[in-house]
Amino acid sequence: MRMTKTPALFLISALPFAVQAANTEFSYGGYIKFDAAYSEYKDGDMAAAGLGRDFYVPSTIPTGAANGTESFDMHAKSSRFNLKAVTTLDNGEKLTSFIEMDFLGSAQGDERITNGYSPRLRHAFFSYNNLTVGQTWSTFMNVGALPETVDFVGVSEGTVFMRQPLVRYTMGNLQLALENPETTLNGSAAGNVTDDNTVPDVVARYNIKAGDHNFSVAALGRQLRTQNTTTGNSKDATGFGVNVAGMLQLGRNDLKFSVAHGQLGRYVGLSAAADAVATTVEINNKIKISGDIEATDVTAAFVAYRHFWTPQLRSTIAYSMLDADYGEKNTGLTEKSNSARINLMYSPSKEITYGVEYSHAKREMDSSLDASNNVVAGLDGSMNRLHFTARYTF
Repeated sequence: MRMTKTPALFLISALPFAVQAANTEFSYGGYIKFDAAYSEYKDGDMAAAGLGRDFYVPSTIPTGAANGTESFDMHAKSSRFNLKAVTTLDNGEKLTSFIEMDFLGSAQGDERITNGYSPRLRHAFFSYNNLTVGQTWSTFMNVGALPETVDFVGVSEGTVFMRQPLVRYTMGNLQLALENPETTLNGSAAGNVTDDNTVPDVVARYNIKAGDHNFSVAALGRQLRTQNTTTGNSKDATGFGVNVAGMLQLGRNDLKFSVAHGQLGRYVGLSAAADAVATTVEINNKIKISGDIEATDVTAAFVAYRHFWTPQLRSTIAYSMLDADYGEKNTGLTEKSNSARINLMYSPSKEITYGVEYSHAKREMDSSLDASNNVVAGLDGSMNRLHFTARYTF
C-alpha cells in the first residue's frame, strides 16, 4: 500500500504546478563567488565579522587610533541565486516575475565551525505591461554604469546604490516611480534611522541611447522627517537630487561614470553620510539641540575606464569620491571619502572569471564637540586592500 500511495500523492501534489507550468516559462541563474582579501587599516581596527570586511563600505574605515591593524578574510557570501518566471495570462499578455537572494549582511553565521549564513532578499518584483511592482534597483540608479570590480561594489562612495520597494511606470525612455522612504539622522538627535516618513520618495528618470553609448538623467524628490515619540511633535525637511550616469563605448573598451548631487544621503556612498542632522542653538554659552533638522548636501562621483588586453583579459582603473556638507558644524559624521582601485580580470570562458584588485581608500570625519563643548578636530583613517575573487556564473 505504501508504494502505491506515494506515487499517487506525488502526482496529486504536482498537478497544480503542472497546470501553472503549462503557461509559465521558468528560468534560474546566479553565480558562486569566492572572495579572499588582505586588508591593512592605518588608523584602528575594523570590527570582526563587520560588513566592511566582506566588501568596501566607506563608513566602516577605522579612524583616529594610534596603531593600525591587518586582517585576512575569505568568504562566499556574495554567491547568489535567482528565479525568473514569464507567464502568459488568459488575455495573451505576458507577466514577468523575478526573485533573487544572496548571503551578504547576514547576522547568523560565524567563522568558527560551519560559516553558515542566512539568505537575504535582493529582488522580488513583477512587471506587467508598463508597470513594475516590488523590490528592485531604485529608479534613481543606473545599474549599467557600474564598473567591473573585484569588490562587490567597488566605487562605493561615488555611486548611487539602492534596492528598495517601489512602484514604477515606464513610458519608452521615461520612468516615473514612487519608492520607499527613509531618513537617517545623526545619533545626537533621534537615533540613526527614524522611519517616520509619511510620503514616498518620487523619482523621474530618462534614458538616452546614442549608438553604442548609454546615458541616464534622474531626479529625486524626498521628505526627510523625524518625530518625537514622547511629545508627538515632528520635524521635516525637503530633499532634492540629480544623478547623471552612463557608459561611453570606446571600441572594445569602455568608460563608465556617475555624478550625483543634492540632498541624497542614503542614496549614495552606502549611506556613508546622514540624510539630515539635528540643528543646534547656543543658550547661555551652551550648545543645545533645537529639534529642527537640516538636510545634508552631498556630492558623489566616480569614473572608471576598462581596457581589454585580449578578449579574455582586461583591467579596470577607477576613482570614486564623496563630499558631505552638513550645514551644522561639529557633527562628528563622515565628511569626505575617496578611493582608487585597479584590477586584472581573466575569463577563460564566459562562465568563469578570476580577478585580483588593489584598492586604497580614505575617510575623513567632521569635527565634533567634547563633553565640555570644546571643538575636537575631525579624525581620519585609510585602508589598503588586496582582493582576489573567483566566480562561476550559471
